[in-house]
Amino acid sequence: MNTQFAHDLCAARKKSGLSQRDLCILLEVGSKDVTALEDGIVQPTIEQLCRLSIIYKRSFAPHYEGLMRSAREALFRSLPDLPECSGDPKAEFNRDNTLKRLDRELTAALTQKHASG
Repeated sequence: MNTQFAHDLCAARKKSGLSQRDLCILLEVGSKDVTALEDGIVQPTIEQLCRLSIIYKRSFAPHYEGLMRSAREALFRSLPDLPECSGDPKAEFNRDNTLKRLDRELTAALTQKHASG
């Protein structure tokens, strides 16, 4: 997990004056879960990210972008492994269009990422 994000979580909690126990109650998790989040051992769920954003009144958009980047890379690697489609011509047409669009968008996003640094 992103250690910078984990550090930001811990700093945000301390700045807010909340204890780990407070966060346990607000996130509805155990103390080991909060420690694991703040130590960067586990990633927060989408629900937890939303709650943390509300609690600390801040955006964790950089963390979301990291998750999106990982998702794009995984999808791009998986595209060539999809089986050939056989069956309903309409479904095949829609599938082909979806996969072509996905390939274009992923290629553009990943190319842009590599070009920018």
